[in-house]
Amino acid sequence: MSHIFIYDANYRDIQTTVDTIFTQLEVDLQGRRVFIKPNAVHEMEPELAANTHPSLLAAVIRAVEDAGAADIRVGDNPGIQNYGRIPQLFRANGLGAVTGDYLENIGRGLIPKRIPSLGATDLYFPKIIFEADYIINLPKLKTHPNTGITSAIKNCFGYLAGGQKAYCHQISKDRRHFEHMLADIYHLRPPDLTLVDAILIPEGGGRSSKTLRYLGKVLASHSGVAVDVLGSSMLGLEPCSIYHLVAAAASEPVSVDVQALEIIGRWDVTEGFHLPRGFNPGESPVTTVSRPGLLEAATSKKLMVNNDRCTKCGECISECPTAALYFEDEILHMTQAQCVACFACMEACSQEALRLESLCPENKAASSTPTAKTR
Repeated sequence: MSHIFIYDANYRDIQTTVDTIFTQLEVDLQGRRVFIKPNAVHEMEPELAANTHPSLLAAVIRAVEDAGAADIRVGDNPGIQNYGRIPQLFRANGLGAVTGDYLENIGRGLIPKRIPSLGATDLYFPKIIFEADYIINLPKLKTHPNTGITSAIKNCFGYLAGGQKAYCHQISKDRRHFEHMLADIYHLRPPDLTLVDAILIPEGGGRSSKTLRYLGKVLASHSGVAVDVLGSSMLGLEPCSIYHLVAAAASEPVSVDVQALEIIGRWDVTEGFHLPRGFNPGESPVTTVSRPGLLEAATSKKLMVNNDRCTKCGECISECPTAALYFEDEILHMTQAQCVACFACMEACSQEALRLESLCPENKAASSTPTAKTR
């Protein structure tokens, strides 16, 4: 059984909390390659509590350095608004200031992997998560209108690059199927340590909520499933009603009954916490995304190349895991049938010459041409 520790914490003195966690959970990183996975998908300042707070990430980086890690990398894959902009995203949300040279663009260096819930369908993951000796997961505790909670397990959904996350939404049969994918992705490479930022969190609508609640807690465990059981219970949710939590627990010796867990520290159900509208544990809707056209835009294979910016360096071609891109007459083209919408090409382009046509109308200028071509 995994122990779960819960600490009273604040961002000002977070280093003391993190150092205590490393001691109590006996974190041994001497000579090891460490990958740190914050929740960094939104271009929002720390005060809005949409991402892992920079002070927590900074404290973890320092603790990992002090523990003698041989190599440290930090990364996350963003949502649709920030395809091809991982460094810019980290700068905008404050995490880049504490990450420094440790930032790894995990939208690049992709390899195919398969998960049980998708059978023979390949998904594309950064190889760094499989090369790391130790992964530290730093989710933000938030509610979600479709999955109830987004924390340790769902933070690993950010392993997937570019439009691959939207693709999973698109091909899911219903919410239950989608949440089985979340559990499978988590178990493809489970984090070795999870620290949940539950100090200041949004309530109601998750990251888009303008109502924040101060809980003043950090949760820690070697089991991401265990901390999600506790985290959901703290927000007044029944863990057994959260499909991805139940599915993930089936592969670990962890109960979804919070009373059966060994919890060190004080906790209680947060009084009057507003749950997201639309979340109904008894329903399993056909779609997992409600905004019309979002999935189609997020998985579009219609890339535009800005010819004024393109230097013909070929980085996008070398980065493509399916060899879908090629030059012909010094013009970049793409074989759409081979594109998997991972958008590693966009991450690789230092000139920002590649953009999705559906999301960037400014790239429809006379100097821009579509990449799609049949061959």
